[in-house]
Amino acid sequence: MSEPQILLEAHEVAKHFGGVKALHDVSLTIRRGEIYGLIGPNGAGKTTFFNCLTGLYKNESGHFVFDGEKLAADAPHKAAEVGIA
Repeated sequence: MSEPQILLEAHEVAKHFGGVKALHDVSLTIRRGEIYGLIGPNGAGKTTFFNCLTGLYKNESGHFVFDGEKLAADAPHKAAEVGIA
């Protein structure tokens, strides 16, 4: 049995709000056909992560790759075009 293809990758994504580090070098890999959950307490950065992924926030560093294509960091319309909303 072959390993599922990678659908989404986050590479060392960081986002700050003033002096507050909302995300600090977050990396993850999501494989096609699998189900994942992102959990954590209030203020852990879950919403910030998704806002960076969808282009609503511009991350300070790092990047996302969706289905083999690097996503533009500040283009919500591009994320929506590939099915991320």
